[in-house]
Amino acid sequence: SPRRTDKLPAERNDTAEMERDDRLNWEFGDENVLAARQLMMPVNASSVTTVRPPPPLETTSTSETLPLCPDLPDIKELEGPMQQAVLLIQNIKETEVLRHHTYLKPGGHWKPSHCVARHKVAVIVPFRDRQSHLSRLLDFLVPLLKRQMLDFRFIVTEQYGNDLFNKGRIMNAAFEVAQRLGVNCVIFHDVDMFPQNDRNPYGCPDSPRHIGAFVSNLGYQLWYDYIVGGALAIRMEHYIAVNGYSNMYWAWGGEDDDMGKRIFALNFTIERPHPIEGRFTMLKHVKRKRTAPKLIYKLLDSAGTRWPYDGLNETGLWKIVKITRRPLYYHMYVDVGQPPEAWRIDGDLPETTVAAKAAAPAAAPIV
Repeated sequence: SPRRTDKLPAERNDTAEMERDDRLNWEFGDENVLAARQLMMPVNASSVTTVRPPPPLETTSTSETLPLCPDLPDIKELEGPMQQAVLLIQNIKETEVLRHHTYLKPGGHWKPSHCVARHKVAVIVPFRDRQSHLSRLLDFLVPLLKRQMLDFRFIVTEQYGNDLFNKGRIMNAAFEVAQRLGVNCVIFHDVDMFPQNDRNPYGCPDSPRHIGAFVSNLGYQLWYDYIVGGALAIRMEHYIAVNGYSNMYWAWGGEDDDMGKRIFALNFTIERPHPIEGRFTMLKHVKRKRTAPKLIYKLLDSAGTRWPYDGLNETGLWKIVKITRRPLYYHMYVDVGQPPEAWRIDGDLPETTVAAKAAAPAAAPIV
């Protein structure tokens, strides 16, 4: 089986010089992790513990004298269809991205200076081994978010070690960080997804919004009603209500469809953009194989009933190892523990797995 690395990867050389000026290395103690997770218990949880919230990561200032910024569709600066020549650039470096957007503050933070943004957003990018995609995505998204007059920042969440990927856990962990940034909503954004039109709203929606609904590699078709993968915007209170992403999916696939079923289980609607304005280009890459499709399909069958005890309110399933405020984003490493052996082969889900979770929702700590 794959070995876990004992050390964090070396910092990327192209940004080391920039990080000297403004760098925040923040390691979570167990007490802060527990406090953050207790704050995120669903509102209908049987027991709620009052804890002191951890300190914010960004300082805020009031702008009572400024008017509210306009919102879509009333923003005149929008261009509509976007030039995608940057997608052909294979090796753009983060230093180049920063030179293109010198107005960004550490963490990739920007907000309008002449008006008060209506939406305070954290774009969360789950990441593994696609640095060239990440640099291009940041270079592409920053002008769009700026033209939409959003108060935005980026969180890149990366799994610690090299074992099977657990996208749900690293996104739940990133939500903890987003809470400390005081945002109104988060956007979970795959690193290989590029919008084709800047009139596709990236602000905070009234209901969960599938921003990346019409994708090039799917023929720009909506294949089923609960699909929410690629790019999903969701308000903080709605993410808590659905109990975040499932923690049970390993390797690639399933967690996004599980989220769509959670959203429907709580009677939320899934908003989607106009079929033309909502088009996305997915970059070509080596497609990752689903390790255990039978396990995924069995879990999806229970997604509509499993959500209260499988998700954000589980403690001990992940640990934020380190977070660094880099010039373009908050970069975090998350220890997600070890996958069950069943996920290393394409076998049947042990009958005890889901039943045990239902009987004992409190998770065991990472060993």
